[in-house]
Amino acid sequence: MKNFLVIFCLIFLISFTAIIKTSSKKIEEKIFILNENLVILKEKYNLVSLENTYLSNPSRLIRIMKNNKNEVYTHIENSDIKILVEELEE
Repeated sequence: MKNFLVIFCLIFLISFTAIIKTSSKKIEEKIFILNENLVILKEKYNLVSLENTYLSNPSRLIRIMKNNKNEVYTHIENSDIKILVEELEE
């Protein structure tokens, strides 16, 4: 009787461990998928935020770009753009 009880406890513990392991693996997969979706959404948010900044005030965008990347940017005047368009049309 004692051996039967010990064997039953071992089988129960092994099966219980297997169930917990599979359920935790499914939870980890869901967390990974959610994190990947979160990264994609953050990238989209950054792009939309940049677009909104550009559309609202281009000079503010230039200031942000200079502060964040420490690179030199040149500002193109409207007259320069017209010249480029005229050359492309010919």
